[in-house]
Amino acid sequence: MKYIDVSTAAKKWGISDRRIRYLCNEGRIDGAIKMGWSWTIPDDAPRPRDGRVLRPFKNMDIRAGGIDVDRLFECQMMTPINPAMKKEKRISYIILSSLLFLLDKEKILIDEKDVKRILSNKISPSVSLEHHLLIINFRSCFLSLLDMKDEWTDRDMRNIYKSLMQGIDDINSTAYRDGYSLREVRGKDKVRVDVQMETLLSQYESWKSLNGVVSAVMLYGELERIAPFEKYNSFFSYLVLAGELLRNNIMPPLFSLGDLAEFDGSYFIALKRGNYKDFTAFIESRVLRSYKLNV
Repeated sequence: MKYIDVSTAAKKWGISDRRIRYLCNEGRIDGAIKMGWSWTIPDDAPRPRDGRVLRPFKNMDIRAGGIDVDRLFECQMMTPINPAMKKEKRISYIILSSLLFLLDKEKILIDEKDVKRILSNKISPSVSLEHHLLIINFRSCFLSLLDMKDEWTDRDMRNIYKSLMQGIDDINSTAYRDGYSLREVRGKDKVRVDVQMETLLSQYESWKSLNGVVSAVMLYGELERIAPFEKYNSFFSYLVLAGELLRNNIMPPLFSLGDLAEFDGSYFIALKRGNYKDFTAFIESRVLRSYKLNV
């Protein structure tokens, strides 16, 4: 593959060198690689869209609701997030509970004992190879999020999905699916998935300065609505939510199987009205639940 430098790409696309570097740092130029202090870009990389052009495609107007900042801050001070937590039983329990919740949400029938067996690196004869890989990959992705410090970029999202799909679909795992979002916004024209994802990341520029619970909820809500990949979007959206919380020094939510109806109900209201108040409150309550966990 032939690569070009920033200056060549800037002339080719009619964009300033500075803007090219910014887009590379944001992961918005496919295949760009950092070599020391400079960037190299595939010669056949598509021209990045201008954020000003994306404004008419704004996905939806969202009202996030509020949270108990003081209570959350107390929890954060008591339990700071760090990579050493990978070995804690609390994290293992959150991973197990999240898997059981997501498997139920995706209507994948796997018993808890089988999930535990697979997480202990054993084979469960009643579970398909694909679902073995899904469970193991999910755990690896989750643990990698404990190292996350920077804001989400397009590259990061594609990479986390690629890791989730390792051994399941290694060919198509970095490409957004063709077509439109899973759930369209009422009163809006249909917009292709790749454009909606670029729009989402543009909106995230203003969200990421908000409280971590709020930005995580808004990211999850839009990703679940768009469903950018061919399969296992609920697993992907949850990992992005968890990563956004962890990078803000906030524990991921602790779900139980009995939460699914309330989860779906509050999200449906958020999607229908653009008001995330109830869904934000629900996620906040499960975040606080994870701080109370004693295993």
